[in-house]
Amino acid sequence: YSSFLGNGYIDGEFVMVESEHAAMSGCVGAAAAGGRVATATSSQGFALMSEVLYQASGMRLPIVLAVVNRALAAPLNVNGDHSDMYLGRDSGWIQLDAYNSQQAYDLTLMAFKIGEDHEIRLPVMVHQDGFITSHTAENVHPLSDDEAYEFVGEYKPMNAMLDLSKPVTYGVQTEEDWHFEHKARQHADLMTKVFGKV
Repeated sequence: YSSFLGNGYIDGEFVMVESEHAAMSGCVGAAAAGGRVATATSSQGFALMSEVLYQASGMRLPIVLAVVNRALAAPLNVNGDHSDMYLGRDSGWIQLDAYNSQQAYDLTLMAFKIGEDHEIRLPVMVHQDGFITSHTAENVHPLSDDEAYEFVGEYKPMNAMLDLSKPVTYGVQTEEDWHFEHKARQHADLMTKVFGKV
């Protein structure tokens, strides 16, 4: 992405941060401000990021996260298992699981479209196996840029913090009764609107 940006092939921002916790925190801020946002991680980095996953889903921010599933240490292991998928399972994110590189590509495009749907507005993880898809060569048939853009569509922000004509607040505190109402609605949307459309 940084190469594409540096060469002027795309328009956007690339933010270097000091950790995966900071990466997801930056994604939360950028998505709340009204941007289309994505990042990637795996293993120990994903574990460090996990605290902020709940912020993203609780604020209904359509962030896309590519996760290369690897074993959590110790012992250190760059091969895949399902530790990452299970660690993120109850975080309120939609999780899509790729069997091969083509599916990882296809599901990542789908993740933007699903998460950004105004009836859904939830973050989406796209899981792929560590090593099998991340470190081996396999043919992928990508769409042309125009086809991919047409499929994903123009980003339509919702409740953007920087839209000063419609002030909103993110990350507020709620008491017990409203917290449960919020989480029940989030869960209902995940179970009905997401699974009803996918």
